[in-house]
Amino acid sequence: MTIRMTALAVAGALMASTTLAQADTIRATSGFGPAHVLATVVYPEIGTRLEEFTDGGWDLQDTPSGLVAPNEMSSGLRDGVTEMGTLLMPYFPAEFPDAALPSELSILGSNNLVISSAVTEYIATCDDCQAEFTQNGQVYLGTDATPPYNLLTTSPVRSTEDLQGMRIRTGAPLYAGFVQAMGGEPTQLPSSELFEGLSQGVIDGTFSANHEIIANRLGDVISYVTEIEEGVFNGAAAGGVSGLLWMRMSEEDRQALARATQYGIAKGLVGFLEDAEKARAVEGIEFIAPDDTLLAAKEAYNEERLAAAADILTERGVEDAQAKIDRYKALIEKWEGLVSTDMSYEDLAELRYEEIFSKIDLNNYGS
Repeated sequence: MTIRMTALAVAGALMASTTLAQADTIRATSGFGPAHVLATVVYPEIGTRLEEFTDGGWDLQDTPSGLVAPNEMSSGLRDGVTEMGTLLMPYFPAEFPDAALPSELSILGSNNLVISSAVTEYIATCDDCQAEFTQNGQVYLGTDATPPYNLLTTSPVRSTEDLQGMRIRTGAPLYAGFVQAMGGEPTQLPSSELFEGLSQGVIDGTFSANHEIIANRLGDVISYVTEIEEGVFNGAAAGGVSGLLWMRMSEEDRQALARATQYGIAKGLVGFLEDAEKARAVEGIEFIAPDDTLLAAKEAYNEERLAAAADILTERGVEDAQAKIDRYKALIEKWEGLVSTDMSYEDLAELRYEEIFSKIDLNNYGS
């Protein structure tokens, strides 16, 4: 009897420990390949922190590419094909006109830690933005931001004359307009196809941040970087969550995921900067300072585009566009006062969570 009871007790203990060890796994799609910061830094950090904040109750499994393409992410999240993924706002202007407002203003600012935080607070506390996510079966937990955008090309661009007729890949209407204003030919191409497009001569360059040289192995196919520093890309909602996942999470689990996401994004912001710095050591690439013609053309374009921003956004369906632009500008100023250059990514993550998501009723958020 004693032996039998002991065996049953051991079996019961093993079953209990197995049950405790089984985490509920979030199926994620960072979406930009295994070498991208989203796959190497952001989503692994989200997973690690989520396990920590839920005492092992939840974890995350990322598929860096293949499961859902960036241009399929909105429907993929809505339908639960993936439960968390990177939503590129400029790819879906009809679905998210309000949430994409900061993307139209991405030439404002150059500190990606500041811009990412300002965009995240803007969208998370914007009623019209939240209505768009709810309508599309999604929940928003944060946006990242790249280092400044430059011209990464196969032939040197030192002046506006050099850029005439060059086919340059762009990832947003704002940047397409910039390339066109400079005399180039803007071309749409997913970032996952950059290497192939450049190597086969389909495009002559890409308008991207320097970290793409590392993320997409562009050092083998480009030879020049013209450091035009035209704002940062702030349209990637790395914290895109399926509403189907959100509905089956408790309020405590939601808080844990929101907090973990800030850690992933904050660490990724630093990772972007580190990869941009690594790119400067890649052999065979010349870094070019733009001449006066490029700088003057950039200043003229930015002044004209910002002056027209309210009208552009109104045409896309944004109501009270100027007031919303002013609110976003004020948030940039706020975060410029909060973020310091010596701040660790952990401190930034906690600051983002405390300033934004800890003040939101997550029990009703996203519904």
